[in-house]
Amino acid sequence: MSRGVGVTEAVREWVPEWTLEGFAVLSVFGDLLVIVPILGLLYLVTVGRSLARGERDQPLCSDRTAFLIAAVFGGLALIVLVKAVFALPRPPVEWHAIEPSEHGFPSGHTMAATVFWGMLALWLHIGDRASRLAGAGLLVSLVALSRLALGVHYLVDVLASMAFGVVYLAGIAWLARGRPERAFGIAIVIAVLAVVASNGSSRAVLALLGTVGGAVGWYVVERPVVRRRLVTLAQRVN
Repeated sequence: MSRGVGVTEAVREWVPEWTLEGFAVLSVFGDLLVIVPILGLLYLVTVGRSLARGERDQPLCSDRTAFLIAAVFGGLALIVLVKAVFALPRPPVEWHAIEPSEHGFPSGHTMAATVFWGMLALWLHIGDRASRLAGAGLLVSLVALSRLALGVHYLVDVLASMAFGVVYLAGIAWLARGRPERAFGIAIVIAVLAVVASNGSSRAVLALLGTVGGAVGWYVVERPVVRRRLVTLAQRVN
């Protein structure tokens, strides 16, 4: 039986062609080209505020923000790993409204959106947690719908991706206990497994370089001697 149980085909037939550009825009909310820059911006803003305060003995990047970054990097690496393990095909080419990558299970965009927006909802302090999680859930659902409307995933792909993302977030929260060094360690292990499972695919190698680079960069910047010099330099510039 098809993984789409007829849903993807029905959605493609029901969705007007003129709406496809809008669905492509919605899909971007689960794209690395959006997620990674936002993570970088959050890091720079956090460090910038710390430098402005001039506190030499306090972390430049809070543990909460470092944990957020590490957890998302691990989730992105997990997508590569799971895709390599299952290596299931996408829907028929004639359904595709865009040019997708090779494997269709799980939906990388949906899983990335689940991990990123879910973590961001937990990280933010705006409003109450239930409202933030509801907003994240709505956004993830729209990303999932966009992947069906664009004809590049079956229904099971996006539903499983949401489940994988939620289980991953619960797992890393339990294993890392909010400690960024543990979260980075888990992310690196997942990335290494992705490289092995995918026979060294470019996506897996990039995931490994990203997780290792993020961990090393965070560790070096937070060394007391480096942190103090950065604070001193910021004070001189200001």
